[in-house]
Amino acid sequence: MCTVSWLHQTAGYLLLCNRDEKRTRKTAELPRIDEKDAVRFLTPRDGGQRGSWIAVNEFGLALTLLNGASPKSPPARSRGLLLLDWISARSAAELAQRVEQTDLTPYAPFTIAALQPGAKATVHRWNGVKKTAVENGEGCMPLTSSSADAPAAQFHRRMEFRRLLAQTGRLDAHLLRLFHESHRPHPSALTACMHRDDAQTVSFSRVSVDDKAVRLFYSPAPPCRHTAGVQLDLPRR
Repeated sequence: MCTVSWLHQTAGYLLLCNRDEKRTRKTAELPRIDEKDAVRFLTPRDGGQRGSWIAVNEFGLALTLLNGASPKSPPARSRGLLLLDWISARSAAELAQRVEQTDLTPYAPFTIAALQPGAKATVHRWNGVKKTAVENGEGCMPLTSSSADAPAAQFHRRMEFRRLLAQTGRLDAHLLRLFHESHRPHPSALTACMHRDDAQTVSFSRVSVDDKAVRLFYSPAPPCRHTAGVQLDLPRR
């Protein structure tokens, strides 16, 4: 369960993510610098399966994962581990090749958005039976998922995003932050900053990439709390 938005900037982009989870879920590990296939990357990790929902590597490729429909039976492998398998890709094109070559039958449905400097976002979806890819995923933004009522949550959050865009008149970092903090008209399962009895937005992540570095800011709390977080940087390769 997540809400994801992004903004393209000179020589890079800004990517924001709210992670929503059950209140009983184990606390995630703070971000760290990791390495796979000789590629360094930044990512927090899930406290249970130790996969991840967001990561960015030194080539400026960022991946963020949103859960799809709940499977009828327990999946053989966590979707978050798949993201860590793919984060060593050096471009969105290489990622697309890996998605095409990977047998996804052990995984529950998901959506993965990929961003890289100077290119449109790409969105890959797996519904448990079929893979699909949107090479120009800009129209998919903001991406949302919800275990309670996914269509209603998507509609509500997209309407709030459009309201803020109409109000401010420009897509910028301030608008994205307002959107991820939004409780309009009141905190609920439908709002971008999600609060319900059994689950809530548990963390806020911000990836920023330019021609010099990649950065991951992570706060282990809903964005409405403005909790201090941690930031890690890597030089661009």
